[in-house]
Amino acid sequence: MKKQFQRWYEKDEYLCAFMNLLSDLDIELQCEIAIDIIMKASDMIDRDYSKIIQEVANYNPRDYKRWYDKNPNVHLAIESLRDLDDNQRDEIVKEFSEKILNSHYIKLDDIDEIKEK
Repeated sequence: MKKQFQRWYEKDEYLCAFMNLLSDLDIELQCEIAIDIIMKASDMIDRDYSKIIQEVANYNPRDYKRWYDKNPNVHLAIESLRDLDDNQRDEIVKEFSEKILNSHYIKLDDIDEIKEK
């Protein structure tokens, strides 16, 4: 039986794992990483920053229902990933995975400290 995908990023297991880890971060950190992804992706495809600013300004979260649509920066970062080729996308995933994983480890350490008290 063939697996059915709901989202474009679910076709790649590493990208899917990256997205799941990103979705579990607090909103502030998601936004920080999203802005970095937008800037990196824009450099890769030579995209004009004024167009990016315009996209954020025109963003209406009511038009979307996905987890990453709640914040215009996160939404734009994920859509920017979609615009990249596989090699460019892999480069961004590798670059930002460590930061995301470290944030999860910090979160787990904080939980362990609370349990020990």
